[in-house]
Amino acid sequence: MAALLKDLRSPNPDLFVISHSGARAGAPMVMLHLLRWLERETDLDVRTILLHGGAMQEEFEDLGARVLGGAGSRLWMIQRGLTNLGLQRPAAALAMSRLGPTMWANRSAPLILLNSVGSLPALQFLPDEAPGKIVLFVHELDQSFERTIGSRVWEKLAPRVDHFITCADAVTELLVSRKGIDPTNVSCHRGFIEAPQVEPLRASYVKRSLGIPPDATVIGAVGRPDWRKAPELFIRLARDVHRRRRDLDLHFVWLGGPTDTAEGWYMVHDFEAAGLHGRFHLPGEVVRPEEVMALFDIFALTSREDSYPLAMVEAAALGVPIVSFDNGGVRELASAGGDRPLATVVPYLDVDAMADATLDMLDDPAGRADQADRARQHILSTHLTHQAAPRLLDCLADLEPGLAARRGDRLAFSA
Repeated sequence: MAALLKDLRSPNPDLFVISHSGARAGAPMVMLHLLRWLERETDLDVRTILLHGGAMQEEFEDLGARVLGGAGSRLWMIQRGLTNLGLQRPAAALAMSRLGPTMWANRSAPLILLNSVGSLPALQFLPDEAPGKIVLFVHELDQSFERTIGSRVWEKLAPRVDHFITCADAVTELLVSRKGIDPTNVSCHRGFIEAPQVEPLRASYVKRSLGIPPDATVIGAVGRPDWRKAPELFIRLARDVHRRRRDLDLHFVWLGGPTDTAEGWYMVHDFEAAGLHGRFHLPGEVVRPEEVMALFDIFALTSREDSYPLAMVEAAALGVPIVSFDNGGVRELASAGGDRPLATVVPYLDVDAMADATLDMLDDPAGRADQADRARQHILSTHLTHQAAPRLLDCLADLEPGLAARRGDRLAFSA
């Protein structure tokens, strides 16, 4: 309550950020990198709220963010229960009590940045006459788009958005061709990361702690084990590759979670049933995922849909070669190499083709290393926070020139 009263008394910030979640996932991670950079390199007064908590909640809170809901919020749980019972009016009233005061307190911020379409519903708690510009950073493709908010919410609230930022050309195509957004109101800014640093001795320790032999070949995947990330296709890939190359000591790692769910249990069952006992490792959600990803000899992106997965960017930055279905943003990374692709892309959901490509990569270590090194150099020269965050801030400053005036000498010095 004290934090809420402080918000109500405080002057308006330069930038009001609304992120749908603090989960350890791509969209929240990009926003966390941006917020850290803004605090470090500018004098902007930024106010941030998370609509839901998550594994990175404390990291956001360290930057002054407030969490308005999540697994630990009783009000959020009651609201969900009312919604599930079909009691929409009391659920809406409770949502207003959670979000309304904070949205009202920041209604005059000159620019409001919504991170992902999951944040768009918060606009219904903002007065129609709010003077600031509204920007929506879209990270979703078709199915994620529909499952997150649906057509009715989009049609109601999207007209209030002044500018759209997308994380990939594929997302831009979705907005322009199928959502009817004016292309002049769309900018593309791909996800960015901090340069990963993994000590070799630490990597050896992590490999040993997972029960993987030192000389084993590791094929890994990253993400929440859900329909979109398609863990069952990763299992099929593992089975086929292992069956065809029993001469290799192959191990398979699925990094990400939560894994203490039905999806995680199904993965364990299916790997066992596929005859891969002792070769499958499920570390779950870890604080330093780069330490596990650094063990991968190949990163297999089996997603049904991924706009521009940050895990792909992180893998490339670590020098891990990538094989992926043709499912979205990975095409953009691959094509950045021109005639020499930076990733191997196979037809959509063609597990046999992915198995063939994986085996070809295993049998050609020099070619695999060359592709991985070129992808790594591309990422390190274009996708790091200190390179990408200024470009994103420039885009926001084009919409609200006052942001440029508040950058401060630190940013000018570092540019």
